[in-house]
Amino acid sequence: MTQPPAPYRPGSYPPPGPYGPPAYGPPPNGWGPPPQGPPQGPPPGHRPPPYGPPPVPPKKKGSAGKVVAIVLVVLLALLALGGFFVYRAVSGFFGTVGGLTEGAGAECSAVSTADVNAALGGEWTVFQLGGLSQIAGPALDSRVLADAPTTCWASEDKDGKLTRIARYEGPDAAARFAQEKERAKGSTVDKGNGLSVSTEGYLGKDVQTGDEAFCTTGDPLASAGALVRRGDTLVYVSTTAAGGGAAAVPDIKIGEDNQIGFGTDDANCALAVKLIGAVK
Repeated sequence: MTQPPAPYRPGSYPPPGPYGPPAYGPPPNGWGPPPQGPPQGPPPGHRPPPYGPPPVPPKKKGSAGKVVAIVLVVLLALLALGGFFVYRAVSGFFGTVGGLTEGAGAECSAVSTADVNAALGGEWTVFQLGGLSQIAGPALDSRVLADAPTTCWASEDKDGKLTRIARYEGPDAAARFAQEKERAKGSTVDKGNGLSVSTEGYLGKDVQTGDEAFCTTGDPLASAGALVRRGDTLVYVSTTAAGGGAAAVPDIKIGEDNQIGFGTDDANCALAVKLIGAVK
């Protein structure tokens, strides 16, 4: 006969069954010795309280972005200052006295405003500079016929495009034309002791109009045009009409011998030749 299990007494090992250890077999991990080896330490990088986890080092800021930002700020400042001084050089002196205002502000005697609008397109304000042409030289393309007695300025009202119209008349017109063309080629003058002075060339292509004519390449403001001789009269027109205006980025291109030019040079020359046809 099977004996009933002994009753449980406090302080004794719990009896087998659903409320105690299993009745048979070793414990789950076996009866062998405890595992050997170094004690398991904290994970790498762990720092006990009160220090907490190691601080994350700040990310290094790249210097390239700073350089680009500084360059953009400097360029914008230079452009703003340049535009300011050009404006002052041209408009700020209309109220002065003496020879500067003589003939300034009048209708251009070389060409009418209607003819300028028809040749270049748009709505232009055209006036004669008089003595102001000496002051406005930095803003005008005065590389050719710099001392022309008749010099007019045309400004496109919408986009701020510029045009210079210069006329010279005299018996030496042919010789003067040759001198202007030679100067446009640029030159290098030897000063001795290994020193030389060079001038940048701006001679473009020859064009078939009048008795003789040639184009000029763009100046620092991307203004380009043409010098045409008709008998004893020389007319030089330089314009930025083919570009996008004062707020547009110039269309810069690399030409032969790695010379920097403008993609609007040929178009500005063609517009200049068209306007010269209307100059008296």
